[in-house]
Amino acid sequence: MGHLGVVLYEYLGEEYPEVLGSILGALKAIVNVIGMTKMTPPIKDLLPRLTPILKNRHEKVQENCIDLVGRIADRGAEFVPAREWMRICFELLEMLKAHKKGIRRATVNTFGYIAKAIGPQDVLATLLNNLKVQERQNRVCTTVAIAIVAETCSPFTVLPAFMNEYRVPELNVQNGVLKSLSFLFEYIGEMGKDYIYAVTPLLEDALMDRDLVHRQTAASAVKHMALGVAGLGSRKVREVYWKIYNSLYIGAQDALVAAYPALEDDGDNIFSRPELDCSF
Repeated sequence: MGHLGVVLYEYLGEEYPEVLGSILGALKAIVNVIGMTKMTPPIKDLLPRLTPILKNRHEKVQENCIDLVGRIADRGAEFVPAREWMRICFELLEMLKAHKKGIRRATVNTFGYIAKAIGPQDVLATLLNNLKVQERQNRVCTTVAIAIVAETCSPFTVLPAFMNEYRVPELNVQNGVLKSLSFLFEYIGEMGKDYIYAVTPLLEDALMDRDLVHRQTAASAVKHMALGVAGLGSRKVREVYWKIYNSLYIGAQDALVAAYPALEDDGDNIFSRPELDCSF
């Protein structure tokens, strides 16, 4: 298997993308079987050869190359210097533009593996800078990657940097930060209880913004925060909620009737209110 790996490595200059994609797939299978330590050629020689291949726009090449890079980042990151990983990070930003969802998903996961290997600071700086681009798909994938980096390296390593980034007076950047917060709290679940007081002022500001998307994204972040900490202590929220509940649901039920949804009758219950429909 080791000899086969060397033979395939020598063919990485192949110009036909279908063939190159298959060679990368075969190398990935060999790496899986042999392992990082016994792989020939060594991982420190193999990865620099993959960096220029990441520029290839053929889907099969992209998919197999990013899978192989992700596997190396996950299991053998220590064999490669940090400078090479940063070079790969810049190439990965271009792969966020890929049409195939599987390629984009593998790319954002690879950012997480690289951040785990070399620390989140440099990777995060690269990703935050990418929030300034105009293309929406690219920004959304970047926000997912930031959330994955935060989940992998613990949120406290990432939150200060991208809360500071929210101060940039640019709508795309601020929306990206809010979306990252939303994904982050969705991923970390109950771990989010330690960070709620830290991000609340930021969310308060976002919920009062004039921009509709801003408020919507902030509301989504609040939803994931609330779902993550369901069942934990909530004295400070409870009092406010009771006031709303008592004044609206108990004290003004008649005002809610007009806003009831039109539900279909089922076998046991009748939900239609014809007299209300007539008044409309």
